[in-house]
Amino acid sequence: MEYFEFEDVAKLFTLVDNLKGVEQGEEWHPEGDAYTHSLQCAVLALREGTDPDLIFAALVHDVGKATGSKGHADDYARPLLEGLVSIKTMWLVENHMRVRHYLAGEMNKLSTCQFLCHHPWFPELIQLYRWDTMARRPGWVPDLDAVSFLDRLNRLIDLRWARPEEDGSEEDEKGI
Repeated sequence: MEYFEFEDVAKLFTLVDNLKGVEQGEEWHPEGDAYTHSLQCAVLALREGTDPDLIFAALVHDVGKATGSKGHADDYARPLLEGLVSIKTMWLVENHMRVRHYLAGEMNKLSTCQFLCHHPWFPELIQLYRWDTMARRPGWVPDLDAVSFLDRLNRLIDLRWARPEEDGSEEDEKGI
C-alpha cells in the first residue's frame, strides 16, 4: 500500500540534493558534506524508526544548511519545509539543535528546558539527536534516493500498522 505520494517525497529529496557540496566543520562532521550526513541519518532512521514523522525529520533536519549554517534548524528550514512536512516533523527539525544544548547542560533558560523536556515529542527529539550524532561515518555514502526511501518507508508502515488479514471469525469482531 502507498501511504505517501512520490511527488511529495521527491520534493523533500530536492531539498536534500541542495545539500551536495555544503561543507561542514570536520570536527563535527567527518563524513563530509551535509548531503552525505542527511542520507546517513535517513538510513539510520529507516533501520530503527517506526514513526514516519520522525523518519522524515531525520531526512530533512539539515535542509536549512543550504541557506546558512547558523539558524539552519529553524530560521532557514521553516520556509523550505512549510507545507511539505507535518507539524511534528517541523517541530523536530526546529528543535534538533536545541536538544544538543539541553543535553550538554548548555541551556540556561529554565523555561526553554521545561518546554523541551515536557513536550510530548521529546522522546522522538532525543532519538533524532541520536541518529544525527551517529550519522558521522567517514566513507559511507548511502545509496538512497526518493524511490528507495519511499519504498522502504511504505514497507515499514505496512509492517508496523497493517492489520492482519481478517479471517471472518467472531474473535476478531469482539476484539479478542
